Amino acid sequence: MNRIELLLTVGAFLLIGNALAQGGPPPGYVDNSQRQMAETQAQMRYGQYLDALDTTAQRKAEIGSVITTVFLARNEASRNRTSGVISSVSLEELSSPAYLRGKVAELLTDRELRSFDEYEASFQERVLRSNFTRQLARVSGGLTEANQEIVLEVLMRYMGAGQEQVNRSNRDAVDESQRQMQALMDARMELSQKLSDSQMQEAEKFLGQIITGLMTTQSMNEAEL
Repeated sequence: MNRIELLLTVGAFLLIGNALAQGGPPPGYVDNSQRQMAETQAQMRYGQYLDALDTTAQRKAEIGSVITTVFLARNEASRNRTSGVISSVSLEELSSPAYLRGKVAELLTDRELRSFDEYEASFQERVLRSNFTRQLARVSGGLTEANQEIVLEVLMRYMGAGQEQVNRSNRDAVDESQRQMQALMDARMELSQKLSDSQMQEAEKFLGQIITGLMTTQSMNEAEL
């Protein structure tokens, strides 16, 4: 090993040692466990979409790698926020569905991108319905099984269709909260016509929780305008 190689090697070790002494990794370093966690998150979230793609295993791997990289960046931004470190790209932007869509769109055909959008919409619907189902059973246990299904179907019709996370600005988020509140009021009106008074009282326990959550979110977004 010549003198220049020796100096470069020593310098690299000093950089790593200094970073570790300060309790952090060297610049650009990615812990393998962090990568594995991001890969797991990407597989759980988009594995079904990738499996269904009519393309080669190599392309699937390339698209999966892009998705994993976005999850890796999201996780890093989340850790940075907890540590008080400013990220080059905000956590809100990284977490936006539009951000990931923009990254994968660079690799997808028009047909594959349409399939991706359909998969996203379907996934959001399933998540929302699953959350509603759990909360409804916990909060409004007095509802009959048949009426629980009625409440779920009405809520999904008003609040589920066309849902998307709005992260472009706080103004957008406020407008979306207001839209959701109006949708909930419309659902509430229809439910009052379908359910008996006693069953509507049970449903109101659940609807009240949703209203409180929407009002809290709207207030937070308005405060940041």
